[in-house]
Amino acid sequence: MLILALETSLEVASCAIWDGETKSLRAETRFHAYQTLTQRLPELVQITLNNAQVGLTDIGLIAVSLGPGSFTSVRVGLAFAKGLAMALGKPILGVKTMDALALTANANEDDLLVALYPSRPSRPTEVYAALFRIRNGCPVREGAEIVSDFSDLVAMLRARPEAHVVFAGVLPPGAASSLMGLCREKRIALPLTPCFPSASLVAWKAWERWLQHPESDDPVALKPHYVLPSSAEVRFGITVSLKD
Repeated sequence: MLILALETSLEVASCAIWDGETKSLRAETRFHAYQTLTQRLPELVQITLNNAQVGLTDIGLIAVSLGPGSFTSVRVGLAFAKGLAMALGKPILGVKTMDALALTANANEDDLLVALYPSRPSRPTEVYAALFRIRNGCPVREGAEIVSDFSDLVAMLRARPEAHVVFAGVLPPGAASSLMGLCREKRIALPLTPCFPSASLVAWKAWERWLQHPESDDPVALKPHYVLPSSAEVRFGITVSLKD
């Protein structure tokens, strides 16, 4: 089965064609589209299809990242994926971005895995984060995503009993100084290079889920997964987006 996946949580959007049967990536395209995502997303998909030398009729499953991330970009990507799935009559799976990012970690059994990436440009040391434990070789979520200053996240990790902590994703500026105390108390493993959310990871996670439960999400009921409120909610003192 070929999977067409979209990831639009952050400023760099991506589209991937993933072959589930061979667990291989046929093609992946990325571009900076923070302000022009609505206009350029169809082009992104078509370029990726062309690079993979397949057409929309060859796609068996649509996968899309649900966030957390940019309020507008997540909604644009999800709306496009839902429309594509309904137009083609294909199943669709929504994937939480942290669950996909956790797949990149090189962790051992019982390790505590911390997946994280930047939350918003105005707060460079603030991150979205989620905790996982490695069970039977797979990351298993422990609780919901949080948004936190990185130094506060490290303080929370220092209070936990786990001796080995593995980070996956993107560390914020100045992370080294915040990690000094944690390094003295626990063994930690850091990503060798920053790993941002990507469509290929979304496709990989969707394929794992499809193998376990080959049932489509309801495209009408599928919704973004937010941790922070939108700027409009903050401005007007309302809450309409924060729900799981």
